[in-house]
Amino acid sequence: MNPPKRYKLIANPTARRGDARSAISRVMTLFARAGVPHDLELTSGPQEAGMIAKAACEQYDVIVAVGGDGTVNEVVQGMVFAKKPLGVIPCGSGNDFVKSLHIPPIVEKAVEILFRGETRTIDAGRINGRYFANGVGIGFDAAVTAASRSFKRIKGLPLYLAATLKALGTFHPVPMTVTLDSGTIRQDIFLLTTGNGTTCGGGFVLTPHAKVDDGLLDVTAVRPMSIPAIFRYLPDVFRGTIERVPYATMYTSRKIIVESSGRVPVHMDGELFEENTTRYELEVVPKALTVIGNFSESE
Repeated sequence: MNPPKRYKLIANPTARRGDARSAISRVMTLFARAGVPHDLELTSGPQEAGMIAKAACEQYDVIVAVGGDGTVNEVVQGMVFAKKPLGVIPCGSGNDFVKSLHIPPIVEKAVEILFRGETRTIDAGRINGRYFANGVGIGFDAAVTAASRSFKRIKGLPLYLAATLKALGTFHPVPMTVTLDSGTIRQDIFLLTTGNGTTCGGGFVLTPHAKVDDGLLDVTAVRPMSIPAIFRYLPDVFRGTIERVPYATMYTSRKIIVESSGRVPVHMDGELFEENTTRYELEVVPKALTVIGNFSESE
């Protein structure tokens, strides 16, 4: 008989504006009730989760990120090619990455999926040397991420809708040169999203055809449009039919180089990517992560 698996839980108590504390408590109760060996470590600062995860890969069978997409991103930094499975219990504001793993943002169901232990090897992405699990936004969607920081009392999709309205008054498209496997684009860019997963911002489906295990990154480039046009086509973004938007063009590529005429906001897995540069090199990292998900029931 095999010994029981040992789980290392890495939790961000500040996820979802502090609401994650309640979720963490419920997770601990479920683990204790099931009699599953586990250790919990709370993060207290940036990049700490990645260091914890890297060390935990030497001692534990499963590493679990308890938090939002930002927590997952930090944990991933310590787990690329580690060959230990990454589990996710989503309790953040957006919870976009888990949509590709078919894990609902319900603690009890997420823990059930975790214990079932169905794994798959998936790709990661990399931007200027740092890994991402779900996606990178350059331009307006990153401006929305920045604007969301000013709202303290709302969460989830309402938070990102409010931030969208705020960002519309401050963001201006920027001329960019975007080099893909298939060629080069030179134009003013309103929004440039590179997705390993399909959604960002808690449900904005900007790369609807992305697959986390196809060895490619999906890219959606949106040209400048008027505010009335933005609201006209916004429902397509939620329905996953952005290809119907005449301002949007979609690509796939293994590598993307983005050169901007000036500084532009960038987010990586929903967290602001603050680097003093106007050049971004993105690439897919095939078969980089082993993840636990709800794959069989979704097929």
